[in-house]
Amino acid sequence: MSRKNREKVVLSAYDAEIYEALQEPEIFADLFNGSLFAGQQLIREDMLEEENEKELIKAQDSQGNPAIIYRVRDNNKKGYFSEKRLKVILAVENQRAVHYGMPVRNMMYDAISYTKEAKSLELKNRKEGGLKAGKEFLSGLKKEDRLSPLLTLVFYYGEDQAWDGPVSLHDMLLIPKELELWKKYIPDYKINLVSSRTVEKENFHTGLKEVFELLGVFSDREKLEKLLREKEEHYKNLDEETSRLVGKFLDIPVLKENQEKYRDERGKVNMCTAIRDMVKNGEKRGEERGEKRGEERSARLALLLAERNRIGDLKKASEDKEYRDKLFQEFGI
Repeated sequence: MSRKNREKVVLSAYDAEIYEALQEPEIFADLFNGSLFAGQQLIREDMLEEENEKELIKAQDSQGNPAIIYRVRDNNKKGYFSEKRLKVILAVENQRAVHYGMPVRNMMYDAISYTKEAKSLELKNRKEGGLKAGKEFLSGLKKEDRLSPLLTLVFYYGEDQAWDGPVSLHDMLLIPKELELWKKYIPDYKINLVSSRTVEKENFHTGLKEVFELLGVFSDREKLEKLLREKEEHYKNLDEETSRLVGKFLDIPVLKENQEKYRDERGKVNMCTAIRDMVKNGEKRGEERGEKRGEERSARLALLLAERNRIGDLKKASEDKEYRDKLFQEFGI
């Protein structure tokens, strides 16, 4: 395989654009249905309502002073099930890079959400009265009170889809050998990791299907080109909505700069050409950066040789590349 084919296509999707895309109820629902429920349409658009993303609880700092823990989750929505409107909180954490503390981070976010709801119930119960003396009055919660389930996804869309971070709290713990037998008694917390390697793309009903398919090969030029050749008829005729979603998640600059160039008279978008143009432009920018750096190195070497009055070396370096490289090593440039 040539060096050109081994080079990666760098993903630089903007977090704000990913957040914006997942705010759309259809995309949000499809992400959960496709990644957790094997494509079953358990969550529908009409079930979803916006959830306040600010999570605040009163706490204390290490000195015992009043403090507030504040977190903003990437995407939050409430889902209501059945005629009784049973509420489930659905949350998504968007990750462009692997986070080695993700289980603890998610555990904190979820704990804040549950604590907030428990506090709200307690305030409501105390205001309305009716708490039984003893256990109920102590906690502020009635025996029949229940919290809304919270389901959180970690959506990883980095260029290298191999998540090498922990996927559970146990993965982060240094457990002594002597405690291995009792590991099951140490509470664990697992994350629901979603990436091109953890899902079946066929389970998605929106442009997320193409997003996950492309994410799986996007960092390898040879695999990317192979996919585009095999599915050229499909990817050269993407509908507007799908191409827009792919453009956001994979950050294809040429689509943003000149969409009309890749759209035909039917409104179909030629994603094959757009991606190939993006790769070509990336190569060109890389070559230009390489040429500029080479010029800067040569100029620096010429200055150093002139300062040392090594005119013979300066002349030879301008004619002999191997000798010039040797001098680059000598001067550490």
